[in-house]
Order: sequence, then structure tokens, then C-alpha cells
Amino acid sequence: MNINYSIGGREIVKTPKTGIFKFRKQLLYTIVGTTALSFALAGILFEGSQKISSDAVESNLKIHKKIQEKIDYLKSNPKDGAALKRLGALYKEAGLLKEAVSAYVSASRELPGDKEIQRAFIDLRARGHVSSN
Repeated sequence: MNINYSIGGREIVKTPKTGIFKFRKQLLYTIVGTTALSFALAGILFEGSQKISSDAVESNLKIHKKIQEKIDYLKSNPKDGAALKRLGALYKEAGLLKEAVSAYVSASRELPGDKEIQRAFIDLRARGHVSSN
């Protein structure tokens, strides 16, 4: 009497001649092969997530560098509404929403009625951050 099993797409046959030992050996090889394949796949996925993560960190560093450059510029040009508006956009992109609101409030004082600033306030309100202007 033959006993057929299928594990991981590989068929294992136990016949009276092969005995239980050979059957267990085939089963063990199949399990080890499947486990090795799983670890290889996990390694590939982990390596991909590290690349995404390092790309995100690099992008975040670039945004923070731009924020610092804009702050440095605004120290000598505090009334530049366009620069304040850009600073608000950079803060929003970095996820620093409270700082974005503050920058947009300052920009709205210099550029009253600016449509981009109004849209930014609407977006920030939708995210749960309310301006105080």
C-alpha cells in the first residue's frame, strides 16, 4: 500500500519498501527546504524594507535641511511672505503640523488673502490642526 503526501508542492510517497525511515527523511528534507526558502524570502523582503527606510530617512534629512535654510534666510528677511509660505509647506511635508500652522499664520499676515495659504489652512484643519488667525 502506497501513502502519498504533498508538502510545499513536492510529493512524498511512502511505500512498503521505503519504510518509515525513508519517508521521514523525505519529509524532513521538504520541511528544511521550505524553511530555507521562507528565510530567503524574508531576507529579501527585509532588505527591500531597509532600502525604503533609508530612502525615507534621506528624504527627511533633505526636508529638514531645506527648513533650516529657510529659517536662516528668514532671520534676515522676516517679512518675506513667500518664504514664510514655503516654510509652512516644508513643515507640512515633514509632518511638523503645529510648526506649519505657525508659519502659515505669519505668511498670512504678510500675504493677506493668498489662496495657497487659505488652502493650506483648510488642509491643516482637516488633519486636526486649527490655525489661530
